Amino acid sequence: MNTMAVQQVACYLLCIVLTLLLPPLLLKLVKRGGNNSLNLPPGPWKLPVIGNLHQVARGGPLVHRTMANLARRLDAPLMCLQLGELRVVVASSADAAREIMKTQDATFATRPWNATTRLLRADGEGLVFARYGALWRQLRKLCVAELLSARRVRSFCRAREEEARRLVAAVAESASSGQAVNISERIATVVADSTMRAMIGDRFERREEFLEELAEIIKVGAGFSLDDMFPSWRLASAVGGMARRAELNHRKTYELMDCVFRQHRQLREAVAEGAINEEEEDLVDVLLGYRRKAASRCLSPRETSKPSSLTSSTPGARRQRIHSNGPCQS
Repeated sequence: MNTMAVQQVACYLLCIVLTLLLPPLLLKLVKRGGNNSLNLPPGPWKLPVIGNLHQVARGGPLVHRTMANLARRLDAPLMCLQLGELRVVVASSADAAREIMKTQDATFATRPWNATTRLLRADGEGLVFARYGALWRQLRKLCVAELLSARRVRSFCRAREEEARRLVAAVAESASSGQAVNISERIATVVADSTMRAMIGDRFERREEFLEELAEIIKVGAGFSLDDMFPSWRLASAVGGMARRAELNHRKTYELMDCVFRQHRQLREAVAEGAINEEEEDLVDVLLGYRRKAASRCLSPRETSKPSSLTSSTPGARRQRIHSNGPCQS
């Protein structure tokens, strides 16, 4: 193929791309022109279409520091950024943060759902992302009064002590042989084992997969995604790939949760047959008992008939999740 033919093909491709992109861009500009009445805080200069994405991306992986530097340059405790199609208001002073998180707490209590979050939480809202209202209050009451009460936490003291002893013994064994010890991995393992023993009464058979999926949830949920920045662009979903990762993570997580409940059921059957000694009531027992007592009348149908929980902790990240599916029981 000669040079002239290559140039013609490139010209045709450019025309096709412009034909596909210009109409939605013009539509966005027209819609944005009608929102000038919003009383928004000041912000740095921005480019068409991408807004301030180039400034945020240029600052490196520590996005909070990049935003703090931008706010410091503008001398703005409240700063407005345009991230693609999304407007984001950043509070970078103690007074502004106090106003949002304390004085106006009820106004800002509901966390936004972006495209990635909807894929990760496709079967229910759960405690973390539930909209502020009756459902959230009921789930919070369940966690505070039943799952995370002082009495309940003390009941799992023996499991935590045993896992701590296993950690110390493993570190001592590695140190005696002169091997390097990855403390982060060891602590993550201890936290996962302690959490699962509290949930189902035993260590999880697929612990490593569980930790990998938890790390993936944190990466997908906390990272920047073209799907979130440009929700109206189908091309962004195809190019970004984050939606696919979130969907795969969602399926894998629910597969692991099914395994958790299957292992819990097997343990309870072994207790009933006398094969093992009966242990303390675990968190899954509490949730199932809560359903049987029909105490969750203000929950939606999917939150009432098949309750499940995933309470996970790793260094630097904590997520709590309670969800269920099925017909309503009153």
